[in-house]
This record gives sequence, C-alpha cells and structure tokens, in this order.
Amino acid sequence: MPAPAAAPAMSGEGRERPGGGGGGNGGTRRLGDAGRLPGELLRRRAERAPQAVPALPYPSTTVSGTAGCSFAELDRRARAVAARLGGLLAPGARVLLAYPQGPDLAGAFFGCLYAGMAAVPLVLPGPGANDAVSRAVRRCDPDLVLTGSDGWSALAVDRTRTQVMEADGVRVAGEPVWRLAQNWRPVGVLRSAPAYHRYYDDGVVGGRLEPAMAHADLTEVMGELAQAVRLGTDEENVGWIAAVHGVEDAVWRILLPVRVTD
Repeated sequence: MPAPAAAPAMSGEGRERPGGGGGGNGGTRRLGDAGRLPGELLRRRAERAPQAVPALPYPSTTVSGTAGCSFAELDRRARAVAARLGGLLAPGARVLLAYPQGPDLAGAFFGCLYAGMAAVPLVLPGPGANDAVSRAVRRCDPDLVLTGSDGWSALAVDRTRTQVMEADGVRVAGEPVWRLAQNWRPVGVLRSAPAYHRYYDDGVVGGRLEPAMAHADLTEVMGELAQAVRLGTDEENVGWIAAVHGVEDAVWRILLPVRVTD
C-alpha cells in the first residue's frame, strides 16, 4: 500500500517559482493556469466560467470523459467525493474507481485529486462486472472502492476487508452531493504526491498495476497534449501520445478538456 503523503504542503494558487521573469535577474514568476495541478485547474475554471462545458476540439460525435458536465457541476461532484473521502481515509490512500465512462467517473477521479488520494480507474462496460472488480481489488489492494449507484450492491467485494462507497451526481454514501460539496475545504496537496495508477485487467490471468503518477506528472502530460491539440494533432495521435506517457484513454479524456477549455 502507498504511504500517506507526508506533511502536505499547499501547491496553491498564485504560488511563485524561481526564475523566468524579472528580466533574467533571478526574479520570480507566477504559475499561470498552465502550471496548475489538475484539481486546482478545475477549481479555477469553476470559479471563472462555471457554466462552460469542458470539451475536446474534435467532431461532435466524440464524447469527452466529462460527458457534458459544466465546470461548476464537475467541481460540485468532486468536492462532494473529496469531502467524504477525507473523513474516511488519510492522504495518499489508494481508491479504486469502478464506473462506466462518464460524468460519475470524472467526478470520482477529480474527487480523489481534490482529496490528495491516488485514483485507480477501472472502466466498466456497465453495472455488475463482478469478475473484473474482484480481480482489480485483489491486485490493487485499494483502501476503498468507489462505484455508481446502479451496481454497487452487486460488486463481488469482501466488505469486511475493503470499504465500498457509492457516489454519483446525486448522492455520495447516501448524503446529498450539494450538502457535502458545501462542507468541503481545500487540502494541501504535494505536487509529488501520488495521483493516479494505470491498471491493466488481463482477464482470468490477473492484472497489472503500474507505479503511481504524481499530480505534477499529470500536469506535464496534459500540457504536452494541450500543445499537440494547439498544433492540430488529430484525436487518435493525441491518444497515442497519452498512452506513451502512461495515461489511459478514459483519464486523458477527463483531464484534457478541462485543460483546453477556457
């Protein structure tokens, strides 16, 4: 199990970094939106353009991982998940996300980032994929499994060993999303803290959990993908770049729209 993030330090907004500005005289420059961690960036977008919808700049037939959620709605979902996780687990905990692709998965993923926890997405074709979930729990040994309201009770998980929590756009662990979201307060997140594990389900032979990527790693990869988008790179090759850097399809489709949509 990953060790909890020690003494979390705020990587917060307006932080200064050595170098860059000041005419080359060793001054400081402020991190713009491009330098913000993914969780910070979503909060910034929700403050500035709450009703805007993060989207990929590709044909309308392509559905992004946020599936039409506005910045405000995605932030609300993430705050609710983070508030509940923060009352159950320590920073750095590993959370398995068992969802079909869509806004519930996106809210759960950002909720883990908000809470300073490491997300392990397991994208399901639909509710009740028991074999895949049970294999992932055995291989990943998560502290908690987050899943949607349509299939959580059917998951083949030993709840005496692993917590299971239901979270969607309406309720998180039975509590209204709006109420939990109001109660959430930002926590310090180290740029080097674990944020995401890519997991491969190899069927009956087992599965493979890759080493964690840090919050700063995700920021850098999304920056490279955003640059590729600006240069006119097509969707297939953007996905290829993401895969080379260790980011699965469902995750870059959640994070990149937030990065490229103002």
